[in-house]
Amino acid sequence: MKKAFSILLIFLLGFSMMLCAQNNKRLSDLEAKRKEALERVEKTTQMLSKNKTTTQNTLYRLNVLTDQIKARESFINELSSELKTINTEVAEIQSEYSELNLHLSVKKEKYAKSLRLMSRRNKSEDKLMFILSAKDLNQMTNRMRYLDEYASFQRIQANEIARKQTELNDKRLTLESAYHEKDAVKNKKEQETSIIQEEKGAQSKLVAQLKSKEKSLNADLKKQKQQADQLNRQIENIIAEEVRKAAEKAAKDKSKPRTAEVKGGYAMTTEEKKLSGDFGKNQGALPFPVSQSGTIVVHFGEQKYQNLQYVKYSSRGIDIRTNAGASAVTVFGGIISKVFSLPGYNNSVIIRHGNYLTVYANMSEIYVKAGDKVKIGEAIGKIFIDTEQSNQTILHFEIWKDTQRLNPELWLRKR
Repeated sequence: MKKAFSILLIFLLGFSMMLCAQNNKRLSDLEAKRKEALERVEKTTQMLSKNKTTTQNTLYRLNVLTDQIKARESFINELSSELKTINTEVAEIQSEYSELNLHLSVKKEKYAKSLRLMSRRNKSEDKLMFILSAKDLNQMTNRMRYLDEYASFQRIQANEIARKQTELNDKRLTLESAYHEKDAVKNKKEQETSIIQEEKGAQSKLVAQLKSKEKSLNADLKKQKQQADQLNRQIENIIAEEVRKAAEKAAKDKSKPRTAEVKGGYAMTTEEKKLSGDFGKNQGALPFPVSQSGTIVVHFGEQKYQNLQYVKYSSRGIDIRTNAGASAVTVFGGIISKVFSLPGYNNSVIIRHGNYLTVYANMSEIYVKAGDKVKIGEAIGKIFIDTEQSNQTILHFEIWKDTQRLNPELWLRKR
C-alpha cells in the first residue's frame, strides 16, 4: 500500500511538471503569435502615418487600429484563460505539497520512535546478550534474523525519508515556478489592458476626424461602390462567357468530356478537375498575393462602424496595403483567363484554377497575357501607386468558385 502511494506521488509530481512545461510553451506560443500579429498591424499603421492625412487614409487607419484592438482583446482573453488554468494548477500543487509534507512528518515521527525503542539494544554487547539468552538454537536463529531484518528495515526507512524529502523539495520548486508564471501572466494581462485603453482612445480620435468629414467620406465610398459594381459586372460577364464557351466545347468534343460541378457552372476537363481539387484542398493555406509585406485594410463583406452609423459599404473582396514597388503574385498555379482595365481599378487579371478563379485588381503594369500558364508565387503585375493618395499601394483581391464569391481571408494563410 505504501509502495503504491509512493508511486502515485511520483506520478503526480511528474505530471505536474509536465503540465507546467506545457503551460510555459502555450504562453510562449501566445506571446509569439500576438507579437507577429501586432508587428504586422503596427507596420501598416506606421506606413499610413507617414502619409498625409486624407479621408481615405484615416478610414484605413481606423480599420487597421480596429483589427489591432480585436487582436489584443483576443490575446487578453487567452491570458485570462491561461491565468485560470494556472490558478487551478497552483491549488493542486499546493494540495500535493501539503500532503507530501504531512506524509513525510508522519514517517519521520515513526522512524524516530523506532530509533528510541532500539536505542537500548544499540550496543554490540546488548545485541550479543539478546542472541545468547535464547532458550534454544531455533530461537537464537530467529533472533539473529530479526536483528538483521530490522537493521535492513531501518535503512529502507531512512532512504524512503530522504527520497520523500527530495520529492518535497522538487514540489516546492514546482510551486515557486507556478507562482512566478502566475505573476508573469497577471502582469502581462495588466500591461495589455493598459495598452488597449490607449488604442481605444486613438480609435475615438480617428472616429471624430471621420465624423467631421462624413459627407466627403460617403461621397468617396459611393464612388468606390460604383467602381466596384462595374468590376463585379465585368467579372460576371467574363465568367458567363467562359461558361458558355466551355459548354460549347463539351457539346462538340465528345472524346474529351467536360463536366460542371453545379448546374450552370464551368464545365471542366479532367485536368481542370484535378487543378480545382488541389486548389480546394488549400483553403487556409494560400500565400498572400503580394510580393512584399502587406496588411488587409478592407475586409470582405459589409463594413460597418459602430460610431459612424451613416458610413457603411460592402466589399466583394479584400484590399491589401503593401509597399510602393510591390508586385501582385499568384496564390496558386493556373491559366490566365482575362486581362482587362477599368476606372478605379486600373489593370486587372483573372486566373482560372479549374472552376475556381482568383482576381487581382489595381495594377499599373501587367507581366502576363490571356492563355499564359502561371505557377504559384509568380509575379503577374506591378501594383498601382496612387500619388494623389500619398503613394498608397493597394491590391484588390477576390476569390470565386463558379459564380459564387468567397471570402479570401478564409483561404489565405495567416501571416
